[in-house]
Amino acid sequence: IYYNIALCNEFLRNATDESIARFTEQEQTEIRHYRAEARFMRALFYYHALDLFRNIPFVTENDPLVGYLPPRYTAQQIFDYIESELNAIKDEMLNKANCPYGRASQGAAYTLLAKLYLNAEVYTGTPQWEACIKECNDILNSGQYQLESDYLAPFKVYNEGSVENIFVI
Repeated sequence: IYYNIALCNEFLRNATDESIARFTEQEQTEIRHYRAEARFMRALFYYHALDLFRNIPFVTENDPLVGYLPPRYTAQQIFDYIESELNAIKDEMLNKANCPYGRASQGAAYTLLAKLYLNAEVYTGTPQWEACIKECNDILNSGQYQLESDYLAPFKVYNEGSVENIFVI
């Protein structure tokens, strides 16, 4: 989990607006989508760490690389961080129609938020059922995802065209 968080942090450390200024406008836009996706992936890894261990070390791209002992965040602090990250980036991510196969789209951010809210009572002591329902409705109302009529379609080797898959790995 933390190896992947470190990879995301390293990418983000090198993809600041100042760093990408030398690229064309189109390339900068693409890098910004990658940056949002890296932030999503980091939030996903922190979600897994939260789910498995609760109170965990926390580090971002803004922390020193050497001689640094990261602070230990509570489950509430990690929950708040994941929630704020996902809310900040979900509109910067590509929608399903423009997102290449195997990459995280906006639907993945909405889904991770829904999962976070679904388990909020476990992590924070406060249920957030309404927020979970809102994120699920945002997914359903996007018109990009629906249940396949062929049950096996999402599980086929060549499932790139599946309207049911949200984030494939």
